[in-house]
Amino acid sequence: MLDKIGMKLDPELTFIDERNYPFRFGQVFPGDRPVVLVPGYYACPDMCGQVIHGMLDALNAVELSPGNDYLIVNVSIDPRETAETAKERKQKFLALMTRVGGEDGWRFLTTPQESEIKKLTESVGFRYFWAEHDNRYAHPGALLFFTPQGVLSRVLTGTTFDAADVRLAIVEASAGKLGTFWDEVRLNCLTFDDRTGSYALLGMTVMRIGGVLTILVILAMIALMLRRERERARTAIQTPAEGTQAPSAS
Repeated sequence: MLDKIGMKLDPELTFIDERNYPFRFGQVFPGDRPVVLVPGYYACPDMCGQVIHGMLDALNAVELSPGNDYLIVNVSIDPRETAETAKERKQKFLALMTRVGGEDGWRFLTTPQESEIKKLTESVGFRYFWAEHDNRYAHPGALLFFTPQGVLSRVLTGTTFDAADVRLAIVEASAGKLGTFWDEVRLNCLTFDDRTGSYALLGMTVMRIGGVLTILVILAMIALMLRRERERARTAIQTPAEGTQAPSAS
């Protein structure tokens, strides 16, 4: 995968969905929900199935619903595949989704136009090639998260995905429309580590948090000292000076 974070997907790209209907990316971009894009191909003997299984394991553990909170779009990189193949693939994996909404919130795309496939994959940095010796496409496993405006905001690579990372990636892509207060706190405190492919506390983040905590401790100590000083002054005013007596009645 090439780093294409921040790129905007062309809304004019047009494929065919599993219902054999034309699917133009302008149907979802710009929209009101983030999109999880899953490139691969449906006849893939291992990698693509592992990616989808890994995605489903994570999404099933996330308290967000496809169709309502986010959309999923699988795209085939094989121009020989058809809507019928896509439909069969969807039916297989839809049965494994425990969250409702997958029927309308999950599209499986194909196209005989290799030029459309190339435009999409090159724009998002998804690199693949046909391996003659294996008679298959060689490609990485990845989930790509897009904002409702079609901007690539995060890429998770691999075949298994941590549910917490997937949730944060969806919340991050939603630009604050999804998630809880604690999701926002985590996004502000955590940094995406490209080396591990997950959200983590990196050294610079720890230093920043430590700096903020140090300032808060110093301010608290100053406030405590000022409070004690005011209490001493108030006590000195209210207590008669040593050695003085109250005036006697005449």
